[in-house]
Amino acid sequence: MTQRQKVHQHISDSQPQHLERVREFMAQPSVSQESQGVEECAALLLRYYQELGCKEAELAETPGFPAVWAYYDAGAPKTLAVYSYFDTNVVGSGWDHPPYDAVATERPPFKKVVYGRGAGNKGAFVGFLNALATIKAVEGNLPVNLMFVSEGEEFIGSDHIPLLIDRYRHHLSKADAAIVAGPCQTATGDVSIFLGNKGNLHIELECSGDRWGRGPEGGAVHSSAQPVVDHPVWRMVNALVTLYDPVENRILVDGFYDGLQEPTAEDLELIDALARRYKGNEAGAIPSLAPGKVNRFLNNLTGRDLFLRYCFQPTMNINGMRAGYTGPGTLLWTLPNAAYCTIDHRLPPDLDPNVCCEKIRAHLDRHGYSDIGIKVLMAVPAQKLSVTDDIAQAGLRVFKARGIEPTVWPRRGASGPMGFFSQMLGLKLLGATGIGYASGHSAPNEFLVVEGDGKVGGLAELEQSFVDLIYSYAAYPNEFQ
Repeated sequence: MTQRQKVHQHISDSQPQHLERVREFMAQPSVSQESQGVEECAALLLRYYQELGCKEAELAETPGFPAVWAYYDAGAPKTLAVYSYFDTNVVGSGWDHPPYDAVATERPPFKKVVYGRGAGNKGAFVGFLNALATIKAVEGNLPVNLMFVSEGEEFIGSDHIPLLIDRYRHHLSKADAAIVAGPCQTATGDVSIFLGNKGNLHIELECSGDRWGRGPEGGAVHSSAQPVVDHPVWRMVNALVTLYDPVENRILVDGFYDGLQEPTAEDLELIDALARRYKGNEAGAIPSLAPGKVNRFLNNLTGRDLFLRYCFQPTMNINGMRAGYTGPGTLLWTLPNAAYCTIDHRLPPDLDPNVCCEKIRAHLDRHGYSDIGIKVLMAVPAQKLSVTDDIAQAGLRVFKARGIEPTVWPRRGASGPMGFFSQMLGLKLLGATGIGYASGHSAPNEFLVVEGDGKVGGLAELEQSFVDLIYSYAAYPNEFQ
């Protein structure tokens, strides 16, 4: 039995204790949007890092919520930076189990899942820590050095990741690559690897009588005044029309596409493989469509063209609009004094979020909307990885050893702060490679699979695949056993 196999067996034997640790972390609320429990959750994670034996482990104070920094020095030749976040989305409604009771029970087709807000990020990350602790228990040390940057502000924009990278740059600059530890299976057991993700510019536009100097100021007026009073909401609508053409599905901001590069030959090979694999089932391929349903895609796209647009085109998506009275009936007859619109842009690596924001500002000014305010809610860069990079190859060997052929995507259409590690440190970053599944972190009854169905891995398989990644990267390019 190899050392890796001994670690696998130890994980299997320790599942009751490992599950309890997962449940403990999930039971601690950490809702950054509502300032609920984030500090307490940071303190709990700090304890886990100390128990692991990290040479350095501390709360990293920021102008917002605290993060956690930890450094495990194994004296190994290779070092991985590990990004994670421990805040969660708001709870919302529709739960069948209390979101902080971490109830573990059957959910067909799975023998056991653990319910709770944060199952996907918090639960799975404790699985990663369980895997590391098991390696130490068997071997006495880890085969790589690890530098942990764990934030509590992902759901409110990750504003302080650059600050944290700068604060710990003296260590992080010595890392060889970076990873995000999470499950990568779908509910049906399919396995996907994403070689990067898009950047994100998330803004809020404000049009108000106070800013405009026209229309109602200081509050709404009665709608009967509309024949003689300027209307901020109609002004907002007209401004939005200048930004995007929904017929051509194209962003109209001057210069927005400048610098957008064509896919590489490697990218096109991956796109063609996606088109072959999901021919006739594109809706089952595009990530994050649930809980809605899409019967037809934009411009009736299918196959290669659909995947090319998903992976390589920027977006301008209206998240929501609010203005005036939106309740039932005609209780209030108002001409609102302000209108707000939140828009997120998913940007390929060639487009800088801050430059794109400047172009939107210049566009609104040119079209006579200089009074419309822009508030930046998030601006994070993209990051990309080649399938030939050593950390990508180490991840692929995890699946090869299990006889799994994953679907490899050039990039995910979603975003996250991982791009800062690439932009500021030059690190290649590998996303989730864990054999397991967690449901969406915005839906009720969020869960992590604890015991799978033969196709989807449970907590043991998730932890064992994390072990495999660590051993694979430590050994690469030598033999992985």
